[in-house]
Amino acid sequence: MSFQPSILRGTETPADCENWLDDIEMIFEFLSFPDDCRVKLIGQQLQEVARSWWLVTKEALEQCGPVITWKIFKVEFYQRFFPVSYRQDKCAKFPNLRHGQLNIDEYLAQFFTLLHFAPHVARNDVSVFDQFIQGLNPEIRTLVNVKRQNNLADTLNRAKRAETVPMRQKEGGAASSGSVTRTDRPSAVVHSFQLTSTQSQLGRPEGNQNGRNDRGTDPGCT
Repeated sequence: MSFQPSILRGTETPADCENWLDDIEMIFEFLSFPDDCRVKLIGQQLQEVARSWWLVTKEALEQCGPVITWKIFKVEFYQRFFPVSYRQDKCAKFPNLRHGQLNIDEYLAQFFTLLHFAPHVARNDVSVFDQFIQGLNPEIRTLVNVKRQNNLADTLNRAKRAETVPMRQKEGGAASSGSVTRTDRPSAVVHSFQLTSTQSQLGRPEGNQNGRNDRGTDPGCT
């Protein structure tokens, strides 16, 4: 991982803006930057259109009174750099996300990326948990549901253990036939997700439980 975050100019595509924000968050999480530092540092990574937008937005938010948290920044960022059509498209893809050929870490990464655009699910921890379970492959879902608990972190650990079962079976078959099967697959940086608290992933202001920001709009599906 590079610790030199890229610059956002504000003229990039929505997909590029999304990747930029994901990279920034991964670095912040890896270095354990506290919330207030993130908001202060982010301004250094914005130039041109993006910098002008943030200066105006920051001043407007400061006049409203509450401290600008990282969640508030992300709400404003999503509204400015992701067109309604883009957010709606991502929101529509969320319920159809499936584990498929992804490994658990990759599925988790895509799950939380799309969750940003599905506030109607994101505002309810039980709904988030149910959607995550529903997207798992049937054999993994069955093993996970044996001891079902509405705890995403625990469920993730059980799913990752369950995922190793078919891998071991394939390895056994390959060994008996004299062939070699590669079972290691790239993993996402899971530490960037605070799994024990879904609210930390939603890009919403603290203390706001209905999934709307101080301006009364959802960060996605609008």
